[in-house]
Amino acid sequence: MIQFQVPQFIETEDKVVGPMSLRQFAFVGVAGAISGGLLFILQLGTWVLATVVLGGIAGFLAFGKFNGRPITFFLISLFQNVWSPNVYVFKPKSNKKPEEIKMPKAPPAKKTVAVKKPDFGGIKNLWTTMNTSKTAIPHREKPLPSKKDPFGETDKERYEAIRNITGERQVAKRVDYR
Repeated sequence: MIQFQVPQFIETEDKVVGPMSLRQFAFVGVAGAISGGLLFILQLGTWVLATVVLGGIAGFLAFGKFNGRPITFFLISLFQNVWSPNVYVFKPKSNKKPEEIKMPKAPPAKKTVAVKKPDFGGIKNLWTTMNTSKTAIPHREKPLPSKKDPFGETDKERYEAIRNITGERQVAKRVDYR
């Protein structure tokens, strides 16, 4: 019996940098780089405050979860919903009120002529008649011979002896679907 190894924990991200995944490390690394750049621009007290705020935001984005899913998925969905809403509102181009809009008048009615449905000739009629009727079409088909069995069976109740591939003989009822 062949055994296959089934992958487990497919929902967890790979730990690339220490205990963090690549996505988590990117959030923390970008916050650290911005904090390092602000160190040379801001005074020490302001820099500490900015670093705490940036670290909090980076930690929230990197490690925050809601219902087992990262916060970033919810933020992406939020921004997609805000910037591309799916609500379509009809806005007419005209600034007039609906009462002021005049509908164009219809042209006077022309004399109409009844058009007959095309007749595709005898071929289509012949085809439908051959497929749907039980009677023979005169001069086109030969009617089925109506042989009466001595036992009183009609055409639809005829039995025939059939030989199978194996050589056995079997009696089968003949059915004619005409």
